[in-house]
Amino acid sequence: MIDPVALSLAAELGGTLLGGAGGGLLLVERLAGHGLPQVLILGRGKEDLAAALEAAGTVHAAGLPLNVLAVLPLADCDLETALATHRQRLGALVCALDTGLPWLAGKPMLARRLPGRLRCDAPLALTKAPMGPLEKAELKAFLADWDKERRKRVFRRPEWRETPEGGGFEADLWPGVPVPQGAEVRAAPLALPEATSLTDALRAALREATGQPVPFLPLPGDPGPLHALRALTLEGTAFRGPTRAWELAFAKLASLPAPAHFCGRC
Repeated sequence: MIDPVALSLAAELGGTLLGGAGGGLLLVERLAGHGLPQVLILGRGKEDLAAALEAAGTVHAAGLPLNVLAVLPLADCDLETALATHRQRLGALVCALDTGLPWLAGKPMLARRLPGRLRCDAPLALTKAPMGPLEKAELKAFLADWDKERRKRVFRRPEWRETPEGGGFEADLWPGVPVPQGAEVRAAPLALPEATSLTDALRAALREATGQPVPFLPLPGDPGPLHALRALTLEGTAFRGPTRAWELAFAKLASLPAPAHFCGRC
């Protein structure tokens, strides 16, 4: 039986419900033409897709040769399996962007690292996450209203918390931190590339749209969706922005080299 909430979302966003292994996905396509470069946008909720879909309509009206595929996992979705199931349907991608991670303090930024998740029966000692002096200074300036202890608690030595299901504890695991004996890695941490054509395009778009500097910073959040996207294309990162930033980003992404085309329609 099809979930009426999923049907309502599909009608509201003009998308197609995809089923099969991994559970349900909602695919919303904004296609300028067959065989054109394609960007995939992944949201956690419909609000994460709004600016990107609005921008896609604007740039298509201006004749930009770029297809935009927006994907929304439904309640029963195992995203990694579902994306693998529908890889042919999604086709070749210039890049894939996770839009479900909020900016720190609501200010424009790009993610440098995302923490994984640890679980254990009782809290264990964690070493401090590595961070160079320039990054520490940049983070301190960006989060000027955070005190030192709060920054340390979030980015350097996260605190253990009881698991939602009970019977254990969990903590964030930043890249470079050894896993203590007796802890289980529930999600691997993720370090994201910075000096690439993709990140240059996204950073330039945010700078132009917001008129603000755009640093690369560690970003607390779930790395799972980006891990899943990297099975589709290694050119992927976390990105947010106002509609104007998406318009500029799409224009820049359309000029990047596209992989050899394939899709389920061929």
